[in-house]
Amino acid sequence: MKEASRTKRTLQNSQVSLILFVIQIFVGFYSRKVFLDELSAEVIGLNTTLGNILSFLNLAELGIGIAMATSLYKPINADDKEGICEILTVQGILYKRIAMILCALAAVVMVAMPWIFPNTECGLPYVYVAFLVFLSGSLASYLWNYREVLIGADQKNFKLMPWIHGIRYVKVGLQIFFLLVVNLGIWGWIALEFLASVASVFAINHVIKKEYPWLHKVKTPAKELLSKYSDLMTKTKQLFVHKIGSFVLEQTAPLIIYALVSLGMVAYYGNYMLIIGYVATLLNVIFEGMGASIGNLVAENNKKHTLEVFWELFTARLFIAALACYSIYVFMEPFIKLWIGEQYVLPTSTLLLMIMGVFIRMTRSVVDSFKNAYQLFADVWSPIVEACLNLGCSLLFGYFWGLNGILLGANISLIVIVLIWKPYYTFREGLKSSSAVYFAQYALHLLVLVGVAVATSALMLWLDSKTDNIWLSLVYRAATVIVYAIAVYAILMVVTPGMRKFTQRIINILHRRL
Repeated sequence: MKEASRTKRTLQNSQVSLILFVIQIFVGFYSRKVFLDELSAEVIGLNTTLGNILSFLNLAELGIGIAMATSLYKPINADDKEGICEILTVQGILYKRIAMILCALAAVVMVAMPWIFPNTECGLPYVYVAFLVFLSGSLASYLWNYREVLIGADQKNFKLMPWIHGIRYVKVGLQIFFLLVVNLGIWGWIALEFLASVASVFAINHVIKKEYPWLHKVKTPAKELLSKYSDLMTKTKQLFVHKIGSFVLEQTAPLIIYALVSLGMVAYYGNYMLIIGYVATLLNVIFEGMGASIGNLVAENNKKHTLEVFWELFTARLFIAALACYSIYVFMEPFIKLWIGEQYVLPTSTLLLMIMGVFIRMTRSVVDSFKNAYQLFADVWSPIVEACLNLGCSLLFGYFWGLNGILLGANISLIVIVLIWKPYYTFREGLKSSSAVYFAQYALHLLVLVGVAVATSALMLWLDSKTDNIWLSLVYRAATVIVYAIAVYAILMVVTPGMRKFTQRIINILHRRL
């Protein structure tokens, strides 16, 4: 019964997210084109860099959100409402303290703004205002929106996402209107960013009150409550170190590009990452709610069933991620030319390095979800090594090879920690099974995925050589993606039980719905 409930909510999350994602694609690509034309690549690069700086300051969050989410799985599974209220009250206490730390750190950064951005076309006043607007969004998440973690842990994102995305789409629509019609420029753009942040606060709290009318703040003194949940404090301290590693991996690339290359290149990089981000979002839509489902599965403590689900998700994730990455390789360059112009096209070597990194990120979520569900955060050394490898290699290689060197440095850290250490640790401490089986399966899957990609890429190049028509070339490229998908699926069905189990699950779902 619980398995059916998890599947049902996963499907509900996926359906709503898929609809919103389709809208997001059209809104995102059109708005990016308008913003680049009306605001310039430097302004877009500036906004991206400010966001990355703020992400660095948000390290003060210490990973509390993840610790709270994973701690909520058991009380949700047991319908322990008082336990849920206590955990969220602890989160509220900690987040108020974090908000004060964030304000202090932000003040220091604002003092240094003239030295960080000495020459910007929009001027320092805009830099300060934009930073304060982005800061207000972070403060809102700590002071008012923190209970949103319960919606995710309870697999009810499908009830909140229409509100959040709706506000975002209205905001973007008005920003485009203010740029093209009213001509308010960057000031109208940033004002709408602030108003959207305020609207999101009201929307999130409206949904929470409607879904959990029994939710309340526990009156137990803060000191006593924090002592009761001292294990959460331990997990939070461990997650703080892990959060540093994640930040260095995800957020420092634009900062290093700005430092070693140029602010304009941040926007060029951002164009590619926007498209890659949409593809990654589509993958997340397909597996919407997987983390919470795994958390509830682990809470049931059925080792055999847990392992079966792991291998099913592992194969499915690798197959869909490979199809997504191959599609990026096939369509990225012609799409960039048609979308914003040939001048924004980056070298193929850069694209391949981006694809390598995004494939690892797309496929890591299965291991990460199980690692988080088992609350395996004690390997605090691993994010430190990951961060040192990322920063050290990115700065060193970036100095000599520019953007390609920066991407290569990030990929090296991913291989060492994400591809090797985390699966080993999760199998040893969580799944209680041999990690050698995992590495053998990963190698087998990778051999199939890459081998077929090489063969179909040769087919694509041969077809491209037969025509100079870009539209006919796109048709040929689409055909090679279809051939790739069919070939990989057929081979994995033969050599892996995970693909067979995943296929049977899809058939069962369709049978029930029909």
